[in-house]
Amino acid sequence: MSNPSTSNIQFESFSVRESHIKFNEPGKYKINIQFTPKGYIFINLNQFHLKLDVNIKDAEDKFEIKLSTISVFTYPEEASVDEYKQSLFILNAPAIVFPYIRAYISSLTALSGMPTLTLPTLNMANLGEELKANLSEVLD
Repeated sequence: MSNPSTSNIQFESFSVRESHIKFNEPGKYKINIQFTPKGYIFINLNQFHLKLDVNIKDAEDKFEIKLSTISVFTYPEEASVDEYKQSLFILNAPAIVFPYIRAYISSLTALSGMPTLTLPTLNMANLGEELKANLSEVLD
């Protein structure tokens, strides 16, 4: 049986599947960030797909940004999926993906004409329980 602390997941790709921005007015923003994670374990492919939807809003409705992202990770064939579900998929995958989301938001806002929004560095561990509850195994 594999030990997830010594086995690696490999980050393969990040893509933004859908992106929406609504910009009403410039100003100082009081942002609220909401993440909706879902995970798909493709057993026969040795892949984990993290679907992470992001909704960023200003408290005063000055802007709203919605993203839907998919990130693909591979894991070793001999890995114990159950052990990976408890640690690497739910803790490491969101932390690996967040810098890509952060960079995308900065670029999107800079190119849209609104003041560049740089998200703060966040501890993504709090998504673990929600992601754990939204994991599915796919056998095809």
